[in-house]
Amino acid sequence: MVNDMRKNDKIGNAVDFIEYISKNMEKEDLLLLYRINNVKKERLEMFSDFTYALNDLVITTYMGDDITLGGNRVKHFKWCWDKVISSFKMEGIYFLDTEELYNYFLTFYQESFYEENKEDGRVPMIGVFWDELLNYDRTKTMSEYESLVELYKIFNKSFVVN
Repeated sequence: MVNDMRKNDKIGNAVDFIEYISKNMEKEDLLLLYRINNVKKERLEMFSDFTYALNDLVITTYMGDDITLGGNRVKHFKWCWDKVISSFKMEGIYFLDTEELYNYFLTFYQESFYEENKEDGRVPMIGVFWDELLNYDRTKTMSEYESLVELYKIFNKSFVVN
């Protein structure tokens, strides 16, 4: 009997996990969670623009795995990062104290882009990932929503409102 209960708990946990990563939330529930966590559409769009600019620069200026080795990949990312920060500053949008935000994106790109022997087709999917994650109007799974809120809060710590 105890083994049956454990088996059912494991199945229940597996079903919960599958729903967590695959079942879209109801739009009303998502909007309520946005309000609870103070996620603003306009600010999210600006963070999306930042992410788009960074992603575009990382991908279009990268000279390839065979040319850009090891530490030079981090230098490439840092150059792209500084260029995006500078571009936003010229538009009067300031990101300060960006260490946590920088590390978030550096880690992401080290694991998904700078990794050698990437799967074919992965690079274009990075842009799709950011577009879908940061799209306020798109329905999301609970997993996507939690990732969005985590990134939104990190962005908010770095963004300076004048």
